[in-house]
Amino acid sequence: MSLRERQQQLLDYMMGRNSEIDGHIRDHGAISADTRLNIYRNAYQVRFWETIDTDHPILGTYLGDDLFNQMVHDYIDAYPSTFRSLRNFADRLPQFLTEDETLKAYPHVAELARFERELIAAFDAADAQQAERQQLIDLDPEKWPILKLEFHPSVRVFSTPYNVVDIWQHIKAERTPPEPVQQDETWLLWRNRERLTEFVSVDSFELTMYRSFADGHNLEQVAELLLEISHSDPSSHMVNTLFSWLDRGWITRLDAGLQLVKQ
Repeated sequence: MSLRERQQQLLDYMMGRNSEIDGHIRDHGAISADTRLNIYRNAYQVRFWETIDTDHPILGTYLGDDLFNQMVHDYIDAYPSTFRSLRNFADRLPQFLTEDETLKAYPHVAELARFERELIAAFDAADAQQAERQQLIDLDPEKWPILKLEFHPSVRVFSTPYNVVDIWQHIKAERTPPEPVQQDETWLLWRNRERLTEFVSVDSFELTMYRSFADGHNLEQVAELLLEISHSDPSSHMVNTLFSWLDRGWITRLDAGLQLVKQ
């Protein structure tokens, strides 16, 4: 049997599948082959548990030890790791929580897990230079209509039908979380200049403006769209919003001449 096949036998054993690996492990002094194998299996499972516990501390607190431990066990069985890095192991946890027989009755739990995954994604996003507000101030007024933006890789939209961000914030502050309620909310998440993850609630005006710029539209096109939905001159609101984005470090490039290449 090849080394690869023997390794697969060991992996099958650690994953709780049928395996013949026990017939190829020797006793070592007072430690039996079964004990040695169990040490490996327990260590393997513990690493996955630690990964989910580290990635989802607020979810763990919200569920409590017993329910969280059962969730981790069931998730490992349902979604065995297929990644070289533990960084991606829990990516499918929100999906699992919509399928789990116990937890799917509480859809806000999957939303809470999804929020924590988005926080991780924002924190792990690639680095990029961040534009400054002075660059907008110095921009030739004649070039404002063709202005396009390139956003920092960490900026992302989180829309949810539940008050899970409020729940998350209460638990983070060690306060009793509110009851889950259906409540459409949209947040933008990003990694700030101090490399800390932040998030802020956005209204329909700011969300429309962000998505339009993210789609590659220039300022004139964005203004026309905002005029249609707000039925009033959006200029002042747009300028204030642009400055707030620059202050937060959301924008990596102001382009008023060259066509942006979207990544």
